Amino acid sequence: MDELVNNLQAAFKKRIAKLDWMSDSSKTRAQEKLAAFLKKIGYPSVWKKYDDVTITRDNLFENMRQVAMHDHKEAVAKIGKPVDKTEWGMTPATVNAYYNPTFNEIVFPAGILQFPFFDLGADDAINYCGIGMVIGHEMTHGFDDQGRQYDAQGNLKDWWTKTDGDKFKAKADGVVAQYNSYVVLDSLHVNGALTLGENLADIGGIAIAYDAFKMTKQGQGTEKIDGFTPDQRFFLGFAQVWKLINRPETMRTCITTDPHSPEEYRVNGPLANFDPFYATFGITEKNKLYRKPAERAKIW
Repeated sequence: MDELVNNLQAAFKKRIAKLDWMSDSSKTRAQEKLAAFLKKIGYPSVWKKYDDVTITRDNLFENMRQVAMHDHKEAVAKIGKPVDKTEWGMTPATVNAYYNPTFNEIVFPAGILQFPFFDLGADDAINYCGIGMVIGHEMTHGFDDQGRQYDAQGNLKDWWTKTDGDKFKAKADGVVAQYNSYVVLDSLHVNGALTLGENLADIGGIAIAYDAFKMTKQGQGTEKIDGFTPDQRFFLGFAQVWKLINRPETMRTCITTDPHSPEEYRVNGPLANFDPFYATFGITEKNKLYRKPAERAKIW
């Protein structure tokens, strides 16, 4: 995981340097922020103590009260003390990951470091499209519509030039329009504004993961596995990570409350913007996911 994260960071660094819409001064600040990422992988370096909590098998309410009392004492004890950046916002067993802008940190609990996201025995194509994309996704959150408002130290500070900010917004507005066009149920559309941050992170995440994959021996080769080229395995593995079926009732709730797009569009949305996907599968204007080159979102 350390190697994966470092490779993704190196790939992102190169992408920032090549941006054609960002000024050199903003690029410098962006590189500083990227280099300053605090990386937390697997589990905390400092464990919490629960010596004052007693859990029993026959009293759920009392168990909850004990935990609530502990949490309150823990919170009160922080008053007047320096911020503890070793703390985690998730348990190690949680199947998730996050970026915290005020700490400028990326966090990958042990729970998500398993198939289909990560498997030590799998080939690089599978790991880079799975956990690699998640790593790139969380890194991109530091530069999405919300995360970009914080500097390398996690302070709420505008480090962009006005011109760069305007160019970013124009590109982001294109992403909003793209996702607004996706119909989920009947006339129910994806909310492009609500999901913008996550969509930007998905689009950036898959691009950064692919660049990092191309740094590996497999990524630079052509050897087929199960009849698929390395690039085909990368994109098919990416789709496999997000395969899920929701009930219509669940989907309607998610569309109005979830800042993530439905899983189908977490795959099809980013790939419709990604040139290597077109090249890998020979996508043309005859195919459903085709978008004109000028319409494809390219931000990070």
